[in-house]
Amino acid sequence: MYYEVFIDVLFVMNFVMDYFLLRLTCRLLGHSATWRRSLAGAAIGAAGICLPAIVPAGRLLNTILIHVVVNTIMVRFGCNLKKWREIAQGVLVLYGAGFLLGGMLLMLQRATGSRGVRAFFLLGTVSYMLLAAGIRVCSRAKRKRARIYRVWLYANGKCYEGFGLYDTGNQLWDPVCQKPVSIGDAVILNELFPSGVCQELRKFGEGEKPDNDALLCSLRPHFLPFRSVGCSRGTALAVTLDYLCVEGHKVHKVITRPVIAFPRENSSFSGDYQVILHPNLIDS
Repeated sequence: MYYEVFIDVLFVMNFVMDYFLLRLTCRLLGHSATWRRSLAGAAIGAAGICLPAIVPAGRLLNTILIHVVVNTIMVRFGCNLKKWREIAQGVLVLYGAGFLLGGMLLMLQRATGSRGVRAFFLLGTVSYMLLAAGIRVCSRAKRKRARIYRVWLYANGKCYEGFGLYDTGNQLWDPVCQKPVSIGDAVILNELFPSGVCQELRKFGEGEKPDNDALLCSLRPHFLPFRSVGCSRGTALAVTLDYLCVEGHKVHKVITRPVIAFPRENSSFSGDYQVILHPNLIDS
């Protein structure tokens, strides 16, 4: 029994799949290698696969050549890795990406019943696109989690525990207190203060004179102008609480007398966080 191998078909098939694998490896490693580099690396990998077919050698030598030498060179140039530690990590990620891509391709072949070179290229492209989309979604979720901190807000002898979002777009500054301003969800006020205080704050926010100014004395309520996406200009009710504790990602800070603004619209908040932290609170 023997197999008839066409070198050109073998080269093209491995060239395409190696390119997909290198692009997936770059995404998983977080490297921004250009597509031209990935094409060059894929050409090296495809040529390395074809070499044993042209110049036969022992099985051990072929294994070392393909799985060690060729893959290392392919990852080195295709992903623009320079340190040996990064290259070794890249080779491992390449094998992981190959396992995922091969499994996806096999699953699609069984589901569609398609065979042949044309189906191979088509299903391989679909598999790559699905995996790339999945990696993109996971990367966005990971970046979002990296910006979420645990927060504790203290006032009126009570504590509100929730989550805060580190947002570089929040540049709100209090010119009176000369402090950075975080943005809070209105539910925080309802948790920290009794209904009487919340009602007085609501009147103050609507421009009415509070019935009992003494209840709001420690909060120092005032208005701050702001701009945001979808709102060219608006005002937010800012109050001063007792403490703000921030913890997470090797950060543990206690901010005394933090200024928290509560806009009338709370559309910016999701279920993942209740406070939009000013970046100076984390970076300073």
